Amino acid sequence: MRVLLVGQPNCGKTTLFNRLTGRQEHTGNRAGVTVTCARGRMKGTGAELVDLPGLYSFTGGGADEAAARQAIESEAPDLILNVVDSTALVRGLTLTIQLLSLGRPVTVLLNMADEARKKGIRMDHGELSRRLGVPVWPISARTGEGLDFPLVGRVSSLPVPGDQQGLFHLARDMGRAVVGQGGVRRQGADKLLLHPLWGLPLFALILGLVFLITFQWVGPWLSGGMEMLTAWARDRLSGTALDLPPVTKGLLGSAGYVLSFLPIITVLSLLLTLLEDVGYLPRAAFLLDGWLKKLGLDGRCAVPLLLGFGCSVPAVMATRTLPENGLRRRTVQLMPFVPCSARLPFLLLLGGMLFRDRPARGVLLFYGLSILIGMVYGLLVPAKSAGAFYLELPPLRLPRLASVLRETEKHVDHFLRRAGLILLPTAFLLWCAAHVNTAFHPAMAGEETLLSALGRLLLPLLKPLGLNDWRAGVILLSGAAAKETMASTAALFMSDGLTLTWQQALVLGVVALLLPPCLGTLMTVRGELGGRETGRLILRQVLIAWAAGAVLHGLLHLATLFLR
Repeated sequence: MRVLLVGQPNCGKTTLFNRLTGRQEHTGNRAGVTVTCARGRMKGTGAELVDLPGLYSFTGGGADEAAARQAIESEAPDLILNVVDSTALVRGLTLTIQLLSLGRPVTVLLNMADEARKKGIRMDHGELSRRLGVPVWPISARTGEGLDFPLVGRVSSLPVPGDQQGLFHLARDMGRAVVGQGGVRRQGADKLLLHPLWGLPLFALILGLVFLITFQWVGPWLSGGMEMLTAWARDRLSGTALDLPPVTKGLLGSAGYVLSFLPIITVLSLLLTLLEDVGYLPRAAFLLDGWLKKLGLDGRCAVPLLLGFGCSVPAVMATRTLPENGLRRRTVQLMPFVPCSARLPFLLLLGGMLFRDRPARGVLLFYGLSILIGMVYGLLVPAKSAGAFYLELPPLRLPRLASVLRETEKHVDHFLRRAGLILLPTAFLLWCAAHVNTAFHPAMAGEETLLSALGRLLLPLLKPLGLNDWRAGVILLSGAAAKETMASTAALFMSDGLTLTWQQALVLGVVALLLPPCLGTLMTVRGELGGRETGRLILRQVLIAWAAGAVLHGLLHLATLFLR
């Protein structure tokens, strides 16, 4: 038996899917969290359950809605479970009525029944079932209420209007007939969070607190414990058969440095997931709409861009919720200017060279420069002006601790997998390449190594940036597969005597931020927008990174001459 979960964005489909299958798919308090079809077996029945991306209707919408419509037509389901938000019944019924016209067995699940009761919404489920001609069951996927409903649906004979206006009028009349409204309590917090005067300063304050907690208060304290663990591992290896330079210096010395920043990445992921689960990210999108329009975007693009601070891969996938291909391409074009958490270890390393006792200040400086350059690019490169947009604001909710921790765990697991599959082998190979000559024999003192030969090929491109050491080129090149590798490579070279002036550290950090994203992100972009658009992104970011580095070096040089 094949069962499809169909509903509008943010109606709780994925939470219900996880409840019924025992899976751990990502959920969030915003529209557009589900962008691909997830499959699982229902506990107890063994039926195949397919969770589709949310769609508002059968007309218009983005790539995620197109995928949902195609799945409904091609999957040939035995039953469609239509999940409807009980607190927004009329809006949900517009999709329900369209589903009834498909001639498939349908059961309507009125989700968030607990929240509807808290808001004083009373509903006659029997009357709604009679009017629709299909079973209707009140449930709460979050609490588990009402999930013992039978997997039985009916084919409705309800006449479906052929135009949008008639569809809305039918849904509105049906909603008025079955819903009784008590004292609905509005969320007063939105009056402050979305205030035209105070909304943006509050957004800046909230984002500032996220960075303070991550880089200043909690993150560095936890990183100290990770450094102690690395030192303990080095002591345990001392005097054993594994006490070899490739292991102690190549692996523990460089990759261990990157792992020391795992707590900082964890804290940042936790806080961003917390904001998503509370429901603040869509409100930030509303506040940023006016600013984003100047860059050829609109408020809907804010959520993918904000997710980019965590990881660019899900951020690129989140652009599927955007209804226009041009808007998706523009968002992906600007996403490399949003620093992902994978760059944090390297930025903290360079930040310590700029502000010896306050590396977090260096990170904020790099973040600000990267975003500023992205804004300049967006203003200078013309784009089709974005029009008005529709944005659903989900209710503000207390965070679900289990869901937040589960999603944070996925980010940590992603980082550790990259550390095991990419960082550790890369650190080992780089150490070996730095200690053998071009004939693959152990390098003697003063002899050119395999790594230095590679680095010197990049020197003509580095000198206009004020980077006269070949090792800077190797650091930048090492981040092609995974940005975390730049920190391990820099730590390896610094242990061998690499030094940078603060001007060189600033230029190197800006160039590293603006270079194309990691291989995983590029593969995601290729899957979303095609190989040609991916090639353009790579070429564009390489040119922007080099030009920004050259301009910054020139300005710093002029400033130095002026201050003498």
